Amino acid sequence: MIIFILGLLTLSMMQNFIKYALFEHDLSHRVNLPLDVNDANAILISTAINNLLPELSMTCSDDDIDALRLANDTSTNIQFLQLVTTDKGCSIYGNVAPVGDDSHARHKITVGNLTISPYTNNRVKVIYHLNNGGYVLAISEPFSQLLYRNQTNKHNIAVYLIYKDQHIHLQSKKSLSETYQVFQKSLTQNFILQVYATKKGIDDVTKPDIAFINLFLVLILFIFSFLLGLKNTHQKTVKSMIEIGIRKKEFIPYYQPIINSLSGEIIGCETLLRWHKSNGDIIPPNAFIDIAEKNKQIYEITDLLIDQVTADISSLKGLDDQFYASINVLPRQLENQTFATRLLQKLSEHEMPNHRLAIEVTESTPFTDLKSAKRVMQRLIDNDISIKLDDAGTGFGGFSYLQQLPFNTLKIDKMFIDTIGTCDVKANILNAIITFGKKAKLTMIAEGVETLDQVEYLREQGVYLIQGFVYAKPMPFDELKTFINACKSNDDNCLACRLN
Repeated sequence: MIIFILGLLTLSMMQNFIKYALFEHDLSHRVNLPLDVNDANAILISTAINNLLPELSMTCSDDDIDALRLANDTSTNIQFLQLVTTDKGCSIYGNVAPVGDDSHARHKITVGNLTISPYTNNRVKVIYHLNNGGYVLAISEPFSQLLYRNQTNKHNIAVYLIYKDQHIHLQSKKSLSETYQVFQKSLTQNFILQVYATKKGIDDVTKPDIAFINLFLVLILFIFSFLLGLKNTHQKTVKSMIEIGIRKKEFIPYYQPIINSLSGEIIGCETLLRWHKSNGDIIPPNAFIDIAEKNKQIYEITDLLIDQVTADISSLKGLDDQFYASINVLPRQLENQTFATRLLQKLSEHEMPNHRLAIEVTESTPFTDLKSAKRVMQRLIDNDISIKLDDAGTGFGGFSYLQQLPFNTLKIDKMFIDTIGTCDVKANILNAIITFGKKAKLTMIAEGVETLDQVEYLREQGVYLIQGFVYAKPMPFDELKTFINACKSNDDNCLACRLN
């Protein structure tokens, strides 16, 4: 509702701007002047003049009069009125020539054989001079009709036609005290039409359109506000559901094993968050993580996850000494010493060796305080907790973090793994990442690996630690125990006991 009200206020303040824009837009489309002078040939815009001249005998015969009348049927916004020869004149009214040629008029524009001058009732008189001394005279429709369709008093509009240093007033300003807004339209390279309009004139001319435009904009504003309201309502609803889920401890860890493709050993697992509702529904992270981060509920969820993971992993017996479970955290969590303190306390409470837990930092949001982050990360490393850069190269900071912060492991995102065996340009990026990881002496883990061909390619490149559906999907803790036990029964060779 607030957005809608603010939108209405903004729309109200923009009314003058909208009216000016409408007036200018309409002017550009309404300008269909009876003359459009080609500076080299001096012809009328209407092709009717080209059709008319060959039909004239220049004698003012009945055929000439009929030709004038017929030409008006094909002309646009202009009426061919009369023909004057050296010895007589005629018009569409018969053997009379009622309009003078104004050859000596002071206010006129002359271009080649063409003379343009003002005429009564806001019209233009166009005279095409013939080589034999005669001429064809045409009269335009009133400019009040052509430009603004008589939608306002003529005192509110002034019109000037300019050709280089010549100009004529088609409709002059009637009041020096009024403020006029000027609109200018280029008709040809050298012809310019200037229209001056008062506020009243602009209001009158745009009145039919402004009502429709305002209705349309209000409708768009209403729809936008409605959809935004639905989104906010949805977020508020999800936020409330998350609060309930936190109280009920519905956020649980799923574990995806990480396998050494050379030895077949399980060297650890990544903890992936799932929302397991009390009614049995399992909600994936992309449906709630953004809202949880926005409302800072992610901190409580992370605490729940750490508590459950430390309890789960500490309950496993006979694990290889290298085994660990990693937990994803946000960069800003690693900028806070309180997070490190709580994490170490949880490990102590569950009597879990510190090296059994690792931290993965997602790049979905940037670090804001690298100095603080470095101190917190070094404290964790000093306490045997390794730090891994997750989804490297896909978010904020990327490889610059590897130079500034104490990461020891680089996780290669599925985006790059999927390019294996393709012509995708990102395949070159994958090779560059691997080369960088080797030179930086980083442990590398490939995520999202789905095929044995991908495993083989990565093995050839020196990347042996594999996480993905090719070996195991994310699974609840009971299934993880089954997977680990199956590996043990196969001499710690998990390649022989893949769970799909």
